[in-house]
Amino acid sequence: MENNTAKKISMVLLCIWWGAFTFYSGVVINVGMQVLGSHTEMGFITQAVTNYLNFISLPIFAFAAYAFRAEKRFFIAAIFLVLLQVVLFFVHFKLDKLLDFGQRVVLNKAVFYSLHRIYLWTSTVIWLIVSGILLLMIKKK
Repeated sequence: MENNTAKKISMVLLCIWWGAFTFYSGVVINVGMQVLGSHTEMGFITQAVTNYLNFISLPIFAFAAYAFRAEKRFFIAAIFLVLLQVVLFFVHFKLDKLLDFGQRVVLNKAVFYSLHRIYLWTSTVIWLIVSGILLLMIKKK
């Protein structure tokens, strides 16, 4: 694949990812908590949704690394995205072990919320890196 075409495809994929992540985290989670009346209930929905988001994120970020392989700063940023996404998989797995899906309760709240904070901060850093890549690529044009 021609590198310019790969960059354009990667930009579209990153824009779609950014929009989906931003809308879900900024709107859907808040509306869901209002409708359900519970952070915990919405958390069980988010747990399932983030499985999908995590699985689509990894190939998007890996493709970005491929597409930007000739541009050092974008390539390094994309590699960080891949690594951070792997961290999210690991933390998500650990969080899942602290949930009772049948009773819909958190088994160890202190540990869960410590790990959840790591998950949220990692997700935020990913969002910031994607935002930076998109802004710099737009500025570059």
